[in-house]
Amino acid sequence: MVAITEERVGFRNRGLARHARHIADAAADLVRYQFGSVPHIQLLLTADANTLAHVAARSELALVDGVTRHAQNKELRLARRNARGKSGITVLAEVGVLVVANLANVPDKAAVNQLLVHEFTHGHQLGDPASRQQHLAFCAHAYGVARLPRRTVRQMEALIDQREEQAYAAERLATQLPA
Repeated sequence: MVAITEERVGFRNRGLARHARHIADAAADLVRYQFGSVPHIQLLLTADANTLAHVAARSELALVDGVTRHAQNKELRLARRNARGKSGITVLAEVGVLVVANLANVPDKAAVNQLLVHEFTHGHQLGDPASRQQHLAFCAHAYGVARLPRRTVRQMEALIDQREEQAYAAERLATQLPA
C-alpha cells in the first residue's frame, strides 16, 4: 500500500529510515481506521532539505498544465527556502499522494511515528477526487495559470489551516506505533 523509496539518506539517518520502512504500513492503517480511505502513498525518505523541496515542487508542477518556466523557477526557489527546518511534506502525485520525509530534522523514532501519521493524514485529506481537483485549482492559481476569486482563495487558505490542525491532532495516534 505504501511504496517506499530512499534518496540521499546518510549514515546517521539509516536507523530512522529502517524504522520508517518498518512502520509505514501500520501508520497508514491507523489513519485509515481513524479517518477513512487513504490513497496510494509514495513515501520518499531523504536527509536533504533540497531534495525534499525539489521533489515535492516538481511533483505538483507536473500536474498543472501551462506553468511558465519563470513560474516554475520561482516555485522551486520558494520551495527550497521553505524547506529549511521542515520534517515532511505531502503533495499530490500523478497517482495518489507523495510524502517526502526529511529524516535529518527528526530526532528519534517517536518523532518518525508522529511525522508519518501527520503526513498520511494529509494524504487522506487530499485523497478523494473532489479535494484533489480543488487543490489542483488552488495550485494553478498559485502558479499564475488560472485565477480564482478572492473569496475562494480565502476559503481554501482556511481549509488548509483546518487540515493542518486535524493532522496535528492526529499525531496522538502515533503512540500506538512501536518506537
